[in-house]
Amino acid sequence: MNKYALTFVISIITATIISSLLYSAGVSQKHVVIIAGASFVVNGLVFWLALEYIVLRDASKIKDSISHYLRGLKTEELPQTDFNLGVSNRIYKDLHALQKRTEKEIKRLNERADFRTQFIADISHELKTPIFAAQGYVHTLLDGAVDDDEVRYKFLKKSANSLDVLDNLVKDLLELSQIESGNVVLMNDHFDLVKLVDEIIDDFEQQAIKADISIKREKEPLASIVFADFVRTRQVIQNLVSNAIKYNLPKGEVRIKIVENNESVKVQISDTGIGIPNKDISQIFKRFYRVDKSRTKIKKKGSNGLGLAIVKHLLSIQNSTITVKSEVGKGSVFTFSLQKDKPPL
Repeated sequence: MNKYALTFVISIITATIISSLLYSAGVSQKHVVIIAGASFVVNGLVFWLALEYIVLRDASKIKDSISHYLRGLKTEELPQTDFNLGVSNRIYKDLHALQKRTEKEIKRLNERADFRTQFIADISHELKTPIFAAQGYVHTLLDGAVDDDEVRYKFLKKSANSLDVLDNLVKDLLELSQIESGNVVLMNDHFDLVKLVDEIIDDFEQQAIKADISIKREKEPLASIVFADFVRTRQVIQNLVSNAIKYNLPKGEVRIKIVENNESVKVQISDTGIGIPNKDISQIFKRFYRVDKSRTKIKKKGSNGLGLAIVKHLLSIQNSTITVKSEVGKGSVFTFSLQKDKPPL
């Protein structure tokens, strides 16, 4: 039913009701007809004006807004609109909120698509390097170098090193995938963080000596009991200490400091290495991110760019965060906290 037919029907119904009431009240037939005719005209005109300038204008504005959405205009690009009816205003606000939610979802999907594309490109590059290296050495041996004992041993060793790099990369990828998918189950327990740090220092002692780096822990405290996942905490500290040695300078130092607070234990791992530029500090915990120009000057010191991403996620699932302070040429300080063990009642 269009607006003309609707106006006619409403006017007829209104005039009929008024005529019936007047006739039952004893008004003469002549006057009833006159009043009914006047009522038909007046009611029709009033209803038409109300329908045209209030309801239909609001509906037209809502329709225009929907058309803007369909054409791809963003919410902030839409013109401000005033409505005559409160219900129209509520409908417009609901449409506006729905559009904003849709824009956020589209943005999130686009970011995921970009991330997936970049991730595939990054992982392809990371896998290609050790595979091509090992492939080159093996093909060289197959082409005749296998008969030379010295060359054979040298190339097999290089091939093994490339495959070790590939193996570590795959392990890190699986580890990161499990963490991000929520498939890691924490096994929190009570353990001495000081004892764990001392064990890790012993593990890295030979590597530090070879790199002409001194690694030590502050004398205090003598013990510090925390309630955390022992294996994951060990993995975090190992990654940070390994980086502190790897990106340090000859004659440099790696220091580990443990500070007890009321409810937590803070761990600081500092080095006197080459440092991180300010523009890169916020990026270093992203997967495959490496400050190649400043930190990976020697190829053998390069990493797969997953270590700090794993560290961040391992601390996150333990309700902890990691902070970084660094100055180029002077070194870096990585800090995180763990829950302090509560004494028994």
